[in-house]
Amino acid sequence: MLNIDSLLVEDFYNENKDFFVNARIQKIQQPTRREVILLLRNNAESKKLYININPEFYHLCFMSKENEQKRDIQIPKHPPMFCMLLRKHLEGARILSVHKPDFERIIELNIENYNELGDKIEECLSIELMGKHSNIILYNTDNNIILGCAHNVGAEKSKERELSGGLPYIYPPKQDKKNLLMTRSDYFLSYLKKSALPLKKALADRYFCLSQAVCEDICSLHGIDPLQSASNLDENSTKILFVALHEFLAQQKRNYSLAADFSKYSCVNSLDLPYDSVNELIDDYFAYNTEKSLVSALKSSLKTRLLKDIKRYENTLANQQKQLDKKDKALDYMKKGSLLTANAYKIKKGEKSVTLEDYETGGSLQIQLDENLSPIENAQRYFKLYNKIKRACDIAQKMAQETGGQILFNKQLLYDVENTDSLEELKEISAELEPEIKQSPSKKKELKLNITKLDIDGFCVYIGKNNKQNDYLYSKISSPEDVWFHTLNTPGSHVIVKTPEVKRELKDETVLKIAKLAKEYSTAKNSTKIPVVYTLRKYIKRPNNTKSGFVVYKNETEIVVD
Repeated sequence: MLNIDSLLVEDFYNENKDFFVNARIQKIQQPTRREVILLLRNNAESKKLYININPEFYHLCFMSKENEQKRDIQIPKHPPMFCMLLRKHLEGARILSVHKPDFERIIELNIENYNELGDKIEECLSIELMGKHSNIILYNTDNNIILGCAHNVGAEKSKERELSGGLPYIYPPKQDKKNLLMTRSDYFLSYLKKSALPLKKALADRYFCLSQAVCEDICSLHGIDPLQSASNLDENSTKILFVALHEFLAQQKRNYSLAADFSKYSCVNSLDLPYDSVNELIDDYFAYNTEKSLVSALKSSLKTRLLKDIKRYENTLANQQKQLDKKDKALDYMKKGSLLTANAYKIKKGEKSVTLEDYETGGSLQIQLDENLSPIENAQRYFKLYNKIKRACDIAQKMAQETGGQILFNKQLLYDVENTDSLEELKEISAELEPEIKQSPSKKKELKLNITKLDIDGFCVYIGKNNKQNDYLYSKISSPEDVWFHTLNTPGSHVIVKTPEVKRELKDETVLKIAKLAKEYSTAKNSTKIPVVYTLRKYIKRPNNTKSGFVVYKNETEIVVD
């Protein structure tokens, strides 16, 4: 994990301090309680300074448009109180200077503005990047009184440093550490010999600007085990490590890089993605991990909701099925009513039961009677019971079909969720679960879908990964003579094969390849002998008032795929 340590903050400061000085704060936004965006303009260039004090992703950087989308930043209609405070004091103001206290993860923006009376005032926006203690604090530089904080810190949270409007601003407590550049090698050796801590922790706890991640990288680069006890390090390795750390800290410019999967951070060597700019490194790294976190959280939320809905619908379907099971009982009432009507002349009023010949089976059937009713009235009573149950069964049949369709729809959505890592696609799926919001034509956004496109044996093949993409394939991309593939009775992607203008038939081996592709993009991808159906696009249709992604088809051909 990339560590925002004092070293990295200092490099960011050195790289960008010239842009900060004399920059104008044109706009201030606060997407969430832990995020603030300042639009700065200097030297005919505008940049967005993004500040995040989330304990998991605390950092600051000048954010690119691409990474702004990855962070999924949504500006609220009603800005929070802290945002209103910043706008009142800082919007339109000029940054006089920028400062970083030695060995602290703090960036201070000293700002000049005018008060309501037109007098010049100076204020400071302090950006503190200290893990769970990260904060954004605005205070008056004349008296050091805090005007406001992103979040207040009371006495119950910190006995050493309270932060709230009206209190004096003080720096965090000093760390009991040493400056390695001012340390002699014999003192360095003496300290390590006395420490029983793992080497990387012993170094990080003793010296400024050395996080455990940095110490681990430097140790590994020189063949030293960073997890061994510091006291076990031999004298030769200690000297090598002392020189390496000195050289690293003395560098005016360090090389930063990320591994291809963005999971490893290195300050001392170049890996797959080298960065000359510290700002780009921070921006790319945290945008990637923020998007990854958002995708994971949204996937988990959608899966939980869909599984809950599927279980609820399955319970509902089971109850509806119980009602349908009463259909045989209704037919029995119908038979009894018919027998009583046909044999009314044989039955006397006042009898409690009668045994009649069952014309269907040839056997006898005993029928219970109401002794206060005539034979015809008893027959009508059975007919009424029959009609009552029949109406209930008809309603249950219709409701069961709708419930079954809803189960299939939710299972399709669950498949779509499990098979995407795109935040935009997950949002599309989430939108399908919400009530439709009608928009005026002017406010409707242009539909932009990232649909997978492949080439198989010279044919262009499209794969829809969710219901919106499936609908778009059906309505916008496909033509009547194109071929549609889908697994039979199994949630999966719609696969459309475009047929070229010059008519070419799909060969059997091509059909098999595309059928296997349809199986691969379905819930049955790990099963054997799965039926896949295919037919021309003109033979599929989406009925009115049905869920998106649902189609009916005819003239299909079925193929079994192993």
